[in-house]
Amino acid sequence: MLYAALLIVVSIGLTILGVSALGHSHGELPALALAIPALWLLPQGGIYAWLLLVALGAYGMVLPEQPLALSISLFMMMPVFAVCFSPKGGWQLAALLLSIVLAMDVGLMALQGEGKLAGSASYTVIQILAVALMWYVGRCWRPVNGNTWWPLFLVVPLWVGGMEHAALVALCVTGLIAALQGMMKSKLHDWVPRLAWILPAVGFATLVLVPYFEVPNPILVAWLLVLGGALLGEFLIQETEEEI
Repeated sequence: MLYAALLIVVSIGLTILGVSALGHSHGELPALALAIPALWLLPQGGIYAWLLLVALGAYGMVLPEQPLALSISLFMMMPVFAVCFSPKGGWQLAALLLSIVLAMDVGLMALQGEGKLAGSASYTVIQILAVALMWYVGRCWRPVNGNTWWPLFLVVPLWVGGMEHAALVALCVTGLIAALQGMMKSKLHDWVPRLAWILPAVGFATLVLVPYFEVPNPILVAWLLVLGGALLGEFLIQETEEEI
């Protein structure tokens, strides 16, 4: 119990630290920083480690061109996907939640197209697809028995090269994956799906609460509506279970 609780605290701490480091780097992450977490899982991770590498690469490729708050807010779609594709829910609920997410994303992309919000609509689509692929990898993931530790040494050239924030982001992401794997192997593995709610919320809240970062109002409103839709879907599923 204590070990699992420690992993939860570590996961939340790494999320806060990673988002803060990402903000101070202004989204400027070299490909190596995003490759380290996926390489750490190879070769035991199999096809899902490669898919994670593709997702992280696509997400990070357009990260410097997007508002950081928008990029982080998109991770709130993970609990939405979890509710939509839950065997306990129906297609009507999935259609409702996906329509809410689609409306919010289209609204933000429309603002980007009009120049009222920084970034590009096409880049937002790329990040949405990348987050969806990350969620799929997480859903299909099975704990790796052994990890390849040598990729962690790749943070040294990043640090020496003056990219301390990028190195810190790579370590935080790798540590977060390791903590989640540790939880999946423990008796409290049921907490892992709950962290799909907690960690995206904590990451975005970090941007909102730290004065150094800027969160445009449209992104904040869209994030709140997506969060509200996910909570509504979870509530409806629980109501259905109680009736049964």
